[in-house]
Amino acid sequence: MTFVFAVIAVLVIGAGVLVAQGRLGQMPESESDLTPDTRDGDPAFDLVVRGYRMDEVDDRIAAMQAEIDRLSGTDSAHDRPRDGEG
Repeated sequence: MTFVFAVIAVLVIGAGVLVAQGRLGQMPESESDLTPDTRDGDPAFDLVVRGYRMDEVDDRIAAMQAEIDRLSGTDSAHDRPRDGEG
């Protein structure tokens, strides 16, 4: 019985190696989707194990900051103190 499990384990590991090398066909290219879904006009970020997807949140914050800068006519990157200042 142990021999059967060992053979199955070797076959599974071998299949995993072949898939990782692309010898059993190529996996489709992944598409980066940083745009959060919207519900009633508000952003609805994807939930992951440790909260929201940081890349989606960062992208949304950058877009909101650009909109604030555009409306106020300033560039917030120049208005912020550098690390260790203020």
